[in-house]
Amino acid sequence: MAFLLFLKISHSATCACLSNRQEYPSFFRTIPSDVYQSTALAKLVKHFGWTWVGAVRSNSDYGNDGMAVFLEAATKEGVCVEYSVAVDRTNLKMDYLEVVDVIKRSTSKVIVAFADGPDLDILVKELHAQNVTGLQWVGSEGWITYRYFASEINYAVVQGAVGFAATNAHIPGLKEFLANSRPSTTPGNQGLVKLWETLFRCTFPPQTNMNVKDHVAACSGKETLWDVNTQFTDVSDASLMNNVYKATYAVAHALEMLFSWCSLMSLVTQWHAMHSLTGRKIKRGMCSLKPLVTTMLLDHKVSSL
Repeated sequence: MAFLLFLKISHSATCACLSNRQEYPSFFRTIPSDVYQSTALAKLVKHFGWTWVGAVRSNSDYGNDGMAVFLEAATKEGVCVEYSVAVDRTNLKMDYLEVVDVIKRSTSKVIVAFADGPDLDILVKELHAQNVTGLQWVGSEGWITYRYFASEINYAVVQGAVGFAATNAHIPGLKEFLANSRPSTTPGNQGLVKLWETLFRCTFPPQTNMNVKDHVAACSGKETLWDVNTQFTDVSDASLMNNVYKATYAVAHALEMLFSWCSLMSLVTQWHAMHSLTGRKIKRGMCSLKPLVTTMLLDHKVSSL
């Protein structure tokens, strides 16, 4: 990505490694760097007096970088880490069994897990199978709010877990927009067509005339998403959607400012857009740019504030 210098704004990439402006000069994000979360986790552990802990991480940039910052912050807070192990959903079961064995042999009763949901899910289910419960879990946002992680089996292992999550938000009109969506009003949206056929157990032409079993009815087009419960219209957790929303508007406002202040748009480059995005005043060619004022700020260190 270092060689792709076009402007990029991520709604979910939290790795602290992306804050390196030498390697990623055109990268921005609308979610905080994990430096903040890792430091906060260390302070949280210290706040509760848990000074002897174990550490589990995903074997990825997200987990490795996040845990590295946590370990450094924990040392400064006077928190000792008994062990630090990595998990990966692509690992063999034997690898997970080794991690379980480390946890079983440890004396610490608190586990700080900087991992994503799928990686940790496998470990927790193996811990449940071996009746390893009663531990206090402290989690990163990668799994602490992962909806598929919330099962009865996992609850028996991680009940009482505490951690941090991305800030939730209410996006006016989003629920209504999604619930009013129809294949007929969004032509070419094959994802919505598939969702429609699955939810209402019907099919759209030309599938209706092509080897479809008799018991599969044709979609009438009068079905409505208001009548069903589906994750497609569930906006109870709009944290990542809100980050996409902010990223989109940040770019839109930056471009609007450029169009307002540049007399020759042929002189506008990606660097103008980047300076505009961060609210920094520049002069180049025929353009004189004023600072962008928004309620959401992207700073030059690539950390969303």
